[in-house]
Amino acid sequence: MKKIILTALVAVASLAANAQIWVGGEVGFSADKTKENGEKLQNSASFRLLPEIGYTINDQFDIALLIGLDHGNARNINKGLETNYNSFILNPYARYKFAKAGDFTFFVDGGFAYKYTHWSEEPDNQNEWVIAIKPGISYSLSEKVSLVAHVGDLGYSFAKQGDIKYNKFGVGVDGNALTFGAYVSF
Repeated sequence: MKKIILTALVAVASLAANAQIWVGGEVGFSADKTKENGEKLQNSASFRLLPEIGYTINDQFDIALLIGLDHGNARNINKGLETNYNSFILNPYARYKFAKAGDFTFFVDGGFAYKYTHWSEEPDNQNEWVIAIKPGISYSLSEKVSLVAHVGDLGYSFAKQGDIKYNKFGVGVDGNALTFGAYVSF
C-alpha cells in the first residue's frame, strides 16, 4: 500500500512540476442607440464578465474553465418597454497550441458551453448548449503575462425557451466575433 501511495505522489509531483496554472478572462461592455429623424427610438447596453482558470499540461495542451456572467437591458422608448436579462455561462474547454513565432502563439480552443438566461419580460428561462472551435492568438508580454484574442468560431448551438427551440450552425473568421483577454500564469 505504501508503494502505491508513494508512486501516486511521485506522479502528481512530476505533473505539477511541468504544469502551471493561469487565470484571466475577458470583460466586455457595449451600448447602442437607434434614432429615426433625430428622435430616439431605442437604446440598449450589456456587460460581460468572463473569468477563466486554466492548467497548462505541456507545451501544446491546456485545459480551462470559464465561468461568466452577462447582463443587459434594452428600452424601446416609443412603446415604453424595457427588457433586462441575466445570463450564467459555464464553458470547459481544451486548448491546442499548434504554432509559435517569437512571442506569438497560435492556438485553437474546443469545448462545450452552457448558458442559462433569465429575461425580465418572459415567463420561461432560456437554456443554451454550444459546441464550438475557436481559433486564437496570444502574445506574451512577459514570462507570466499574455494577451489573448479569439477571431471567429465554428460551432453549433441549441437553445430552448419554453416551447420555442433554436438551432444554429455558424462558421466565420471575422471581426464581428473578435474578443480580447489577458492571462497571468503562476
